[in-house]
Amino acid sequence: MEILLVRHGAASWDTQTDIERTLTTVGKTEICAASEWLTTSQWQPEELWVSPYKRAVESAEIFNRQWQLRPRIKSSLTPETPLSELEAMLATFSGERLMLVAHNPLLSNAINHWHGAEAQSYWGMQTASMAMMQGDVFSQGCASLQWLRHYPNYDHNGR
Repeated sequence: MEILLVRHGAASWDTQTDIERTLTTVGKTEICAASEWLTTSQWQPEELWVSPYKRAVESAEIFNRQWQLRPRIKSSLTPETPLSELEAMLATFSGERLMLVAHNPLLSNAINHWHGAEAQSYWGMQTASMAMMQGDVFSQGCASLQWLRHYPNYDHNGR
């Protein structure tokens, strides 16, 4: 199974709560560039799981313009979600390709945990970064990081 982890684009801090933060113009530019790169790679998910936070929903909408999938808002795709909760949720997916649009530290922690890197390693997910994970099971040390790409040069594998 392949799971594409996508961190939302740059977001405004001009809101009352974290969940309300929206993409900035820069954030929209970042996500559009990521979406364009992914389109040229011809990778497409079977399902699109999205954090309920506004900036993640907006990011997913940009990616989904080409696919027209029914996004699944997952209340547990938040910055502080425990990895055990994420792994339990992933165990319910029966397909081969899944895209998650979410946040740090959740995404960077998941890469580190699944890839089996040493505890002090840090796989940085900048805004609009994408990481492709592959595995049969997503738990500690059971998946591999295929690639890690960052704005503005998605052609470079930052792995």
